Amino acid sequence: MDFIRMVLSRCGSLFRRERLDSELDEEVRSHIAFATEEFVARGMSQPEARRMALREFGGVAQVKERYRIVRGVPFLDSLVQDMRYALRQLRKSLGFSLTVVLTLALGVGSVTAVFSVVNAVLIKPYAFRDAERIVVWRESIREMERVNPLLPDNYRHYLNLKNHASSIEDAAILQNPVFSISTELDHPHMAEGLAVSPNFFSVLGVGPALGRDFRDEEAQTGRDTEVILTWGAWQRLFHGDPLVLGKTLRVGGVAETVIGVLPKSFRFPVVSMMPGEATHASTERYEVFKPLVPLPEELTVNDADFNYLVVARLKRGVSIEQAQSELDGIEKSTAAADHLPIHVSVVVLPFAKEITGDVSKPLWLSLAAVMGVLLMTCVNLANLQIARSAVRERETALRSALGAGRVRLLQGVLVENLLLGMIGGLGGVGFAVVGERLLMSAAASLPRMNEVHLNIPMLAFTLLLAMGTALAFGVIPALRSLRVLPQSALQSGSTRISGDRHTMSSRKVLVAIEVGCSVALLIVTGLIARSFAHLMTQDRQFNSQHVVVARTDLSAPRYSSPQGVPDNFGSDAGSKARAEMIDRTLDRLRSIPGVQSVAITNVIPVSGDMSEDNLVRPDHPLAPGEVPIADRRFSGPGYFNTMEIPILAGRDFTQQDRANPRVTILSEKAAKAAFPNGDALGHTIEHWGQIYTVVGIAADARINDLKRDVPIFYLPYWDFPPANPVFLVRSAQGIETLGPAMRQGIWSVDPDISIPTVIALDAQVNESVATERFQALILSGFGGAALILAVIGIYGILAYSVTQKTTEFGIRIALGSSKGKLVRLALGGIALPVGFGVLMGLFVAFLMARWIGSLLYETSSLDPWSIGMSIAVLLIVSSLAALAPMRRAISVDPMSCLRSE
Repeated sequence: MDFIRMVLSRCGSLFRRERLDSELDEEVRSHIAFATEEFVARGMSQPEARRMALREFGGVAQVKERYRIVRGVPFLDSLVQDMRYALRQLRKSLGFSLTVVLTLALGVGSVTAVFSVVNAVLIKPYAFRDAERIVVWRESIREMERVNPLLPDNYRHYLNLKNHASSIEDAAILQNPVFSISTELDHPHMAEGLAVSPNFFSVLGVGPALGRDFRDEEAQTGRDTEVILTWGAWQRLFHGDPLVLGKTLRVGGVAETVIGVLPKSFRFPVVSMMPGEATHASTERYEVFKPLVPLPEELTVNDADFNYLVVARLKRGVSIEQAQSELDGIEKSTAAADHLPIHVSVVVLPFAKEITGDVSKPLWLSLAAVMGVLLMTCVNLANLQIARSAVRERETALRSALGAGRVRLLQGVLVENLLLGMIGGLGGVGFAVVGERLLMSAAASLPRMNEVHLNIPMLAFTLLLAMGTALAFGVIPALRSLRVLPQSALQSGSTRISGDRHTMSSRKVLVAIEVGCSVALLIVTGLIARSFAHLMTQDRQFNSQHVVVARTDLSAPRYSSPQGVPDNFGSDAGSKARAEMIDRTLDRLRSIPGVQSVAITNVIPVSGDMSEDNLVRPDHPLAPGEVPIADRRFSGPGYFNTMEIPILAGRDFTQQDRANPRVTILSEKAAKAAFPNGDALGHTIEHWGQIYTVVGIAADARINDLKRDVPIFYLPYWDFPPANPVFLVRSAQGIETLGPAMRQGIWSVDPDISIPTVIALDAQVNESVATERFQALILSGFGGAALILAVIGIYGILAYSVTQKTTEFGIRIALGSSKGKLVRLALGGIALPVGFGVLMGLFVAFLMARWIGSLLYETSSLDPWSIGMSIAVLLIVSSLAALAPMRRAISVDPMSCLRSE
């Protein structure tokens, strides 16, 4: 207790310094006064008695200092003094202080912002039980590998693998439909959701917060009338009503019973049936879950459609490689036993890789780029600190000569750098918050972006990173300056500081590192920017300007058709109702003022491959694997005119084709694939058991993906009217005017139709390249930052060199040296580190370019234009930065320099 009381007393004295000093002064005066009175009583005079009292007391100042040491904490006292001194010094060197603080804030802030995105999207585990054991398996068909290496799953194959694989603890199957939902008498709206097998949530290790999970018997036709909601959907649709269980929600026009609400923390990322397939839901997470009911033929036919995705949980201790080997073996042996005409295999992927496969490399590239910027930030800090320590050598020597020890001198430097790091870290927190918001707006389409947020630990990491960086690159120059002998430093002139040669060598190495990082980042940025420019400026063979797209959902019971493709092929009641709705809607949209043309299709343009099928020629049968594959699109009269896709041969669809034998239009690539030896016009293809005559050849429009012009065959929509028709309207009006008019026109035909998407086609095109745009924007920002930091470093070393050689320049000018020789002398010291930095940057850029080759579109990893322009930009900007130091070098007054000597 006594020790604790002593510690508390000493710490408390730091906050009562003035009162304690006042009490000490009073006590000393009283002691001397009593002693003086005692000597006077002995017969001394007053002056003599006071002198004797002071002599016996000792040095007053020394006694007071010893008492202060005993009552307080010496280390903290000296620390407070050093903090005050550091603040005064930083305030005197305001330019240096602001430069360090801003450099730190930008460097650590940008790293934190990018890392927050990388952590949420790629590193942070999913909130599932033992998330590392969750995998996804897909199937692959050898005959289709050249078009689609990976495919969704076949339902019967899923059952076979689930029942026979010993490496799998359990497996669930799912689809990702978009549901039309409503709770009141209002226009239905769309919600993203999943149709899942009853064991889906148990595979994930998640249970409902309210209610129960699905039961096995509910995955049957007629008994699948239950839904489970996410926490957010419960709050939005039912306002968090605790009595929500048992209430109804109209899903696709059918009343469904709410049986459960998932936990607030539950997030299931957006998945695609086809790898690379785009999703068009308006939310980032799923809201409605329904039991999955397979089609009857999917339970009996081994080579039925591949329409599902499987999420499985591995048994403990089983690796992905082991599961892959076992599942693939079962799949191949079953296919051989069933004499399937195709060669199937299984590919097992970690769940996280399935979700982030397409964006992981761009994100890691962004993190690598920002780490390069942080490295350049550290190099600039080191340059600044080296220059500052060199300038302060005389001050350090003077303090050392006056009695300051090395520990106390080092402590002062530590305190100064800690203050810089703390202030820079606080600024970095602000930059991180702003940077995170900018990244979220630029990369809104990336998976799990709704989970990106800066938390207290990450902000604390920002602060510690800034302080650690400031300390690391401030202490080393300070330690070197402590080795300088005080006498030699005090005898040196102000412009000739000891250790200049070592200082310049260190700064040249740092500049070489800066230039190398800058060259590497600029080249990678140039490659990505050139790739993005190629992507956006290529000939798409369609015109997205002045086109507005509206996607609708016809999920009401009156629009439903028998599952699959019926024998009567589109003549059932549901198909007729959909065709009538489409016809009436097209008429209503044509009546909108200012509309130039309207059209219908089944897929929003530039949203990925949706329905691929074989191009079978009845007159030329081919073996499995040799039949060409093309994407199937439904359209009607006016589609090619509205999209401005050229018809190269033949004609467009017409209304008269409804009464004629079935017709089709092929894209040029599809026509060449199916009819490589002749004209496709007038010939036939077989699809869904029906014979179609080719009446037109259209240009290869990139309506699936801007990066690929895949083969496409177009069928008239009235043959099998789509359940999610997409209406396209070309008009000079903007979406602000045309969008509401299109909604009202569609609802005037049927007010129960939900319209999940109304978007300008230009916006859809931009959304389809969101990842590529994110890469280009983020790398351009980091490339610009790297260029600025490199220029600052080059300017700094030139300015420092000119300052240190001022006297030499003056003497050379006095002796008749020309300005050209002076410039060459000044630049001679920087040319070697810049040249070495360029070579080092080229090597690093070569390694990075090979790594990012898959991200480039029609751009070589060794693109000479990108490499040449990057180096040229750096050299030009660096030359501009060198103008001011060069001007100072050639304008030195020789008389002033000689007088100073």
